[in-house]
Amino acid sequence: MASLSDALKLGRLREELERLGWPGVVGLGLLAFAAMIAVSALLPLRAEVARLRGEADELQRRIGGGERAARPQVRDQLATFYAFFPPSDSSPDWLGKIHAIAQAKGVQLASGEYRLERAPSPRLRRYQMTLPVQGTYAQIRGFVGEVLEQVPAAVVEEVSLKRESVETQRVEARVRLTLYLGSA
Repeated sequence: MASLSDALKLGRLREELERLGWPGVVGLGLLAFAAMIAVSALLPLRAEVARLRGEADELQRRIGGGERAARPQVRDQLATFYAFFPPSDSSPDWLGKIHAIAQAKGVQLASGEYRLERAPSPRLRRYQMTLPVQGTYAQIRGFVGEVLEQVPAAVVEEVSLKRESVETQRVEARVRLTLYLGSA
């Protein structure tokens, strides 16, 4: 009985196909082909897109939580960094220390140029000093080294040396130092 019903169905299908003609059959074939493409290519891509969206959401969640956790740590590090610099009202103490180092090393400091400026960071100030120095090369080198060792917020920006003649050990130097100070 199954075979008779199958034969009737095939017969009706054949009649319908003949009624459509060859353009209708080609159209049905193209429709079936498009359905196969959708099933075989587009559905797996939709699943992949859904998986990638889930990963992106998870990464966004992690980054958002990580930023909140890292911000206090960065603030603490910045506070420690700025706490390193001496307060700006301590500049006379540091200048006294620099002059004492010069005396201890046996170099002569002539009157120099002193200028207080704002550093690129609003929380720092730069105290620039250009000091004419006289002494032997070893004394000047010792002076600069000792300043860097005993004045931790000092930076040597420039040292220029000049000797009048080969016979003399005396050297004239120009030393430009910058002392970084906290502004708050």
